[in-house]
Amino acid sequence: MAFDEKILVEDYIVQKLQEKGWKFVPAEELERESYQEPLLVPNLIRAIEKINEKLDVGDEEINKVLNELKFAGTGMEGAKRILNLYKLGVPVKFERDRVLRAIQLFDYENIENNEFIVTRQVYYDGRERIRTDVVLYVNGIPLVNIECKNPTSISESWHNAYRQIKDYEKTVPELYKYVQIGVAAESKAKYFPIVPWQDDVKTNKWRENDLDSIDSTIEMLSRDTFLDILKHFLFFRIEFGNATKVVTRYMQYRAANKMVNRVLDNLEGKEEKNKGLIWHWQGSGKTLTMIFAANKLYYANALKNPTIFFIVDRIELEDQLYKEFNSMDIVEPEIIGSIDELKNVLSYDDYRGKRGVFIVLIHKFRPEELKELQRELAAVSKSKTTIMSRKNVVAFIDEGHRTQYGMLAVQMKAILKSAFFYALTGTPISKRGRDTYLEFSYPPKELYLDKYFITDSIEDGFTVKIVYQPRLEKKVYLKKELLEGFLEMAEEELPEHIKEDVEEKTKRKLNAIKLFLENPERIKLIAEDIAKHFKENVDGKFKAMVVAPSRKACALYKSELDKHLSRECSEVVMTMEERGEKEPVLQELVAESKVRYGYRDLKDVRKDAVEKFKEEESPKILIVTEMLLAGFDAPILQTMYLDKPLKEHRLLQAVARTNRPFNDFKEAGVVIDYVGVLKEFKKALEMYSEEDIADALQSYDGLREEFVTLIKETLELFKEVSRKYERETLLKAIEILTADEEKEKRFVEKYRQLRKVFELLGPDEVKLEHFEDYKWLSAIYTYYMKVVIQKPPYEKYVQKFYEKTIKFAHKSTEVEKLNRELPTITFDENYLKKLEEKVKDKKEAAANILFTLNKLVLVDRHRSPIYESLAERVERLLELWNEKTKDYERIYKEGAEIVNDVSALSARQRTLDFSNLEYSMLLILEEKLGEGDELVGEMKSLSGLLERRMFPGWIGQTTIKKEVEREVRRFVRGLKRKYKLSLEEMDNLYGKLIESVENYGAS
Repeated sequence: MAFDEKILVEDYIVQKLQEKGWKFVPAEELERESYQEPLLVPNLIRAIEKINEKLDVGDEEINKVLNELKFAGTGMEGAKRILNLYKLGVPVKFERDRVLRAIQLFDYENIENNEFIVTRQVYYDGRERIRTDVVLYVNGIPLVNIECKNPTSISESWHNAYRQIKDYEKTVPELYKYVQIGVAAESKAKYFPIVPWQDDVKTNKWRENDLDSIDSTIEMLSRDTFLDILKHFLFFRIEFGNATKVVTRYMQYRAANKMVNRVLDNLEGKEEKNKGLIWHWQGSGKTLTMIFAANKLYYANALKNPTIFFIVDRIELEDQLYKEFNSMDIVEPEIIGSIDELKNVLSYDDYRGKRGVFIVLIHKFRPEELKELQRELAAVSKSKTTIMSRKNVVAFIDEGHRTQYGMLAVQMKAILKSAFFYALTGTPISKRGRDTYLEFSYPPKELYLDKYFITDSIEDGFTVKIVYQPRLEKKVYLKKELLEGFLEMAEEELPEHIKEDVEEKTKRKLNAIKLFLENPERIKLIAEDIAKHFKENVDGKFKAMVVAPSRKACALYKSELDKHLSRECSEVVMTMEERGEKEPVLQELVAESKVRYGYRDLKDVRKDAVEKFKEEESPKILIVTEMLLAGFDAPILQTMYLDKPLKEHRLLQAVARTNRPFNDFKEAGVVIDYVGVLKEFKKALEMYSEEDIADALQSYDGLREEFVTLIKETLELFKEVSRKYERETLLKAIEILTADEEKEKRFVEKYRQLRKVFELLGPDEVKLEHFEDYKWLSAIYTYYMKVVIQKPPYEKYVQKFYEKTIKFAHKSTEVEKLNRELPTITFDENYLKKLEEKVKDKKEAAANILFTLNKLVLVDRHRSPIYESLAERVERLLELWNEKTKDYERIYKEGAEIVNDVSALSARQRTLDFSNLEYSMLLILEEKLGEGDELVGEMKSLSGLLERRMFPGWIGQTTIKKEVEREVRRFVRGLKRKYKLSLEEMDNLYGKLIESVENYGAS
């Protein structure tokens, strides 16, 4: 039996949602005005009256709400407006007292006050008619669209369902101005925000305990969670200059709600804990986690106008956080720009403190500046409420491992004495005097409030793995005694300036390291190698970063790289003094920057370089030493050339700049080690447990092992096939795959993973025997794509990401010959003629004709009455193919007959000038009753009767639908006597005709 997406996925989702409290209503029973109107207006009116009962909403106010929704545009501004109406309600002036009030569309406090409907196979009209798989309505408003695909099919995946929704957005914009979340499902499910004006959006996978992604997504769509997401975790956003929407990831939702709930439980007296550590791996979206939590707390009734601080330790993080807030349609923060401004915020309103959201650098909490204010607050707090005693104060500390151990932190906590403190970090520290757990957790029982591991992040696709490769070890690595000396020091990175109070022995070591690393001849050698590696492996696909040991080294690297790459290719991002640089090489760099950038402020030049790196073609390489090693997020950054000694959290933070996913082709972030620290990375990261840093870094040896394992697993599928390149041998491999859908799917997944790993390794890193295996598997993949899928093995836009596979495997003599000789035959009236001319081997011709018909007829069977009428014959052909002993002659002969029938049936439909509905019904009748001119006339007569009753949306109108059914039943009864039909035959014929009417007559 051919599996159907509805049976496998759609039924399951609908059933599980019903178990979660969603009420199932069949499409034809929805209270709809028409196919053009997505709202269930009667349901919406009832919900408005129920939710806003205290407002005494009348017909006039309800009409204003409906008009506000219906007349909202379908573009960006309309989408923004709709989402705000969902969150805040519809502002309406009540005529009876001329007062503006917000009429709520949803009751976020009392879930049971809302109506939750799940429906399926619903038609909507727009530029064309569409039929959705599953739609979720809340209070008559469509909010979620779920599209399902067959999980056993190799030609379909969740991505096809995703693309279907993206197409629907453009086809029926009026529907998708209301819908907020799309779900694409097959064996796994991905969800995403609905953004019709963008061709692509980020997709995410929800995870709930040990459930698979389908069941986890159903948990996400449980009524209370879904409404919580709609209200607090879904926002309009400007990203890279483009309007989009952002929806929470599951670990952000989990952590944000844990922080929110701890505050609320404490205020209600349910628990005493007032702090927590959120340990989420770099790249998992900690900034948004903080913003989601802060926004939810800001509007929580229990906090009654709170004060919320975001504490950061770097100006660039302050800017980044402010930009993130401003990019979203959310509460606007205020940056505290000076110590005087901080004093004003803290002493505002007679020491009660200013209310709102504030971003402040930890360095503003200087004890010498705030000691007097602290004394005043302590005195006033004895008699009345101040910011020191208020409990509705919350502090979120970004990168909480860095600056929360000295006097600045002590001063901050002394002033915000009753506040809640949450530290978010990807790399907590556990050292004497610097212990993130002690500061923000409750060890040993609670080390962290929420943790998100590296392995989780990679598995979920929020980050990619990081692989490292040593280069020029014998020529440029730090001497062993210098590297070991650094690893034993307290410093986590080579400092730019060595402080006077550093002990003499350490100072000598640091100076020796610096002298070695800044050697111009050494940098010249490395820069040449960087340029070579960049051109061969990175350029045109991704971008890179050079991490130099010092500012002087940055300038030297820029000078040397310009000799091998264009000047625009790289930019230095570091602090530079316009006057006062002592090193000649730095003076030259400043002078050159002034000339190049028209004497603009160097800070602006630096910011401009960073933005262009993210969004424009150039620069392609950033040269840094301290800046951008934390908090910098650029998915296009794939390769880091590391020439700076780093360790512990600083090392983890730096290499994690490369771990953001970038389209489907970035298999890993790559760190090229020129200093030697990654050779000793276990020692460099010894403060972390093995479990905590599992999979943080993987050597190229590990990558080679992964490649070999994948080769062996993929070859196992073809153990009965000889390693030859003859087409007969490759056809045997295809027979093995197509006889077992699970094997077929596994081969495609493993081969695509193989080519990603090969692209990182290249032929030089792969043993000859394994490369030969890879080349043979590439031949099978080429044959499979051209014969079975009937597409080229590589789409043009993919080619640049797999240059090495194409150059060394697909352009090899054997595979190139195969690719050149395998014909691509398009299906048209001359298909059989071209097949006979180009394919001489009968077995291969049989395969070509079979897979052409499979793709043409079975995939599109519901779109054409011709394909539908031939579907059973094609399925029988597939059964013949799957027999152990194949009769190629019979497969070819019967396939050719079907091809001829497609042409004949198409020609006849054109001659008769029949619509798809008319032709479908005629073919059904002829299959049961035989051909005849009389049937053609009777069919035309029935068609005329039906068309008079059909209009857009007729299938949703119960009365009209019954009239159509009555006409078809009357028609069938008229055939009874003439064709001597039994009651069973009449019922069967009626059922098929009605199915045809609903399929073709509804569009």
